[in-house]
Amino acid sequence: MPLLAVLVSVDFFVGRALREDYIRAANEHLSNTALMHVRWNLLGVSFLILLLGVAVSLLYSRRFANRVARLQEFSRRVAGGDFRPLPQERGNDELSDLAHILNETAVRMEATIRSLTEERNRSAAILRSMAEGIAVVDARERVTFCNQAFSRIWNARPAGIEDKPAIEVIRQTHVVELIRQALSGEETLHGEISLGTAQPRNFSVTVAPIRSFNGVITGSEVQQKNETFGAVVVLHEITDLRRLEQVRKDFVANVSHELRTPLTAIQGFAETLLTGALEDQKNNRHFVEVIRNHAARLSRLTDDLLKLSRIEAGKLDMDFQPVDLEALIGAAVESARGAASQKQLSLAVADVPRNLPRILGDASLLREVMRNLLDNAIQYTPAGGSINVSAVGGKGLAVITVADTGIGIPQADQARIFERFYRVDAARSREVGGTGLGLAIAKHIVEAHGGEIWVESTVAEGSQFHFSLPVAA
Repeated sequence: MPLLAVLVSVDFFVGRALREDYIRAANEHLSNTALMHVRWNLLGVSFLILLLGVAVSLLYSRRFANRVARLQEFSRRVAGGDFRPLPQERGNDELSDLAHILNETAVRMEATIRSLTEERNRSAAILRSMAEGIAVVDARERVTFCNQAFSRIWNARPAGIEDKPAIEVIRQTHVVELIRQALSGEETLHGEISLGTAQPRNFSVTVAPIRSFNGVITGSEVQQKNETFGAVVVLHEITDLRRLEQVRKDFVANVSHELRTPLTAIQGFAETLLTGALEDQKNNRHFVEVIRNHAARLSRLTDDLLKLSRIEAGKLDMDFQPVDLEALIGAAVESARGAASQKQLSLAVADVPRNLPRILGDASLLREVMRNLLDNAIQYTPAGGSINVSAVGGKGLAVITVADTGIGIPQADQARIFERFYRVDAARSREVGGTGLGLAIAKHIVEAHGGEIWVESTVAEGSQFHFSLPVAA
């Protein structure tokens, strides 16, 4: 019995232990299976979360990259001159703020560039329309800008001048030296040049440096550093001014000479008479006639000077009435026929149409113009020559021509023939008693009538003096 009890007890405990081991093993198997299942579930969830995170990150990064790309494209457009604003984005992040700031910057830049462009165009239009020749030369002594007047001075086109060396364009060492001095830092420089030989043109030259103002930081202060990077050249034509100065000098000298000659003769013959020639019955009358002739010449000279001064001052009284040119020309020719006959000259009215329109003018002054032109032709035409007067009308003007076969006028003198006291042959003019003011008076009278006077002449062949007058309405 005891042995059986022991065996039963042993069997019980062994069975129990085996069952517990089985249960434990089963539990462990179930736990491992569940754990593995949980792990796979966690792995699947983690993978899904990872995929979702990657997708979200890709979408966000793509959107961020697109926004950055739009900002980059906008920056490139602005750099190229396209200032169209960026579309306003919804959001309140840093890129939205940056886009807003860039839009404002683009608006300001567009306004600034538009203002600068308008100012540049305005300045360029002003410079190009100026009568003075203007050019800009850079630090390399190359022309970077010039206007039409400057190119005309040097007989070139602006496109053919710009970006060329100044010495190649200007061809004036004095001007090039002024440019170099300005580029070296000197202040505004002045000079004068003369161009051409047959008909020289005078120009006043002004060269000024173009400076830039750059801020240079030295310690805690900012100093302005002036740097010369170019020069502007201005050419102002003073040909008329120099010509007028020369005319004034010639006028003073000629007036002095014209007055001195008759006054010297009058004084000399008067002293001769006072020293005893008054009692000389053979010569005293001749001496008095010489004094009278020179006094008459002085009177004509002073009358012409006074008349010329009144015309130039606009104080000459003029009575404008319709004038018959045919009658005016006929009367002038008849008055000069006696002087022409004395020199054995043929004087005739060559061609004056009967339907020549009337002109509006002062008949007495126009007769003086004709008288001066005819006297001039008679004086300078040798014996046996001919003088012809003609007229033509058309296009609101009547043109009268006095043509002769005289000694002619050199080309160099034709531009000055209408100046006061200007003579091609001074000795011959004084010999025939001219005052040297006839053509100047004729020119002013014609211009006071709204017309024009000019000459065509060839030496040793003759001259043709033309003057035009507006016809009466």
